[in-house]
Amino acid sequence: MRGLRYALLGGAALLASASAQAVVSISFGDGTGGLTPPEVVYANFDSGVGSYGNITGGSNYAVLTGTSTGGADPAVGGQGDPYMSVGTPAGNAGTITFSFVTATSGGATQVGMDYGSADAYNTFVFHLSDGSVESYTGQDVIDIGIADGNQQASNTNGRVTFTTAAGQYITSVDLVSSQSALEVDNIGVISAVPEPGTWGMMLLGFGAMGASLRRRRRSLPAFAQAL
Repeated sequence: MRGLRYALLGGAALLASASAQAVVSISFGDGTGGLTPPEVVYANFDSGVGSYGNITGGSNYAVLTGTSTGGADPAVGGQGDPYMSVGTPAGNAGTITFSFVTATSGGATQVGMDYGSADAYNTFVFHLSDGSVESYTGQDVIDIGIADGNQQASNTNGRVTFTTAAGQYITSVDLVSSQSALEVDNIGVISAVPEPGTWGMMLLGFGAMGASLRRRRRSLPAFAQAL
C-alpha cells in the first residue's frame, strides 16, 4: 500500500513538472535575418501604419532609421530600412504590444523577428491561448556570450524565432525595455488555424444555415417565390 502511495505521489509530481514546462521555445540565428518560410510578413515598418502590425498598446516607441541615441538598426536582414525601437527617446523605458488575433485566426503558432543589439534589460512577454504568460529576456534569447547591446556582433544581432507547443498559440506579445532600447524588424508569423474539430463545427453550422434557408424558401407562398 505504501508503495502504491509513493507511486501516486511520484506520478503527481511528474504531472506538475510537465505542466510547468514552457509553452514557447526559442531559436536564435546568430548574424542572420529575414523571414523564415512559411512565415508571412506581419510588420516590416517600411511604409506607414499599414506595415506596423496590429499595435494595441504601449509607450515610448518609434519607427527609426539608422543609428542614434534612440536606437540602432539591427545588423541583419537588410540594413538601412525602418525598424521599431522600444525605449525611445534615449533614456526612457518603453513598451509596445502586438496582437496576433484576427477575424480568421486566434493567434500565431510562430513569431519571428530580426533582433538587434540584444540587451539583458530587453524582455519579450508572451500571452498565450491558455491564458498563461511567459517572458524571456535578451539574455535568454541569445546563444553565446552576454547580451550587452553590441550593435554589430553576430551573437547579439540575429533572427529570433518563438514557437509554441502543439495546441497552443500566441495571442499577443509585449516588447519591453527598461532602458534604450529594444530594436526589431521584419516580424513574420505563422498563424494558428482552427483544429479539425473546429472546422467540422463550422461546416455543420454552414450546412444548418443552408438547410434553414431551403426550408424557408419552400414555405413561402408560390407568388412570393415567383417574385
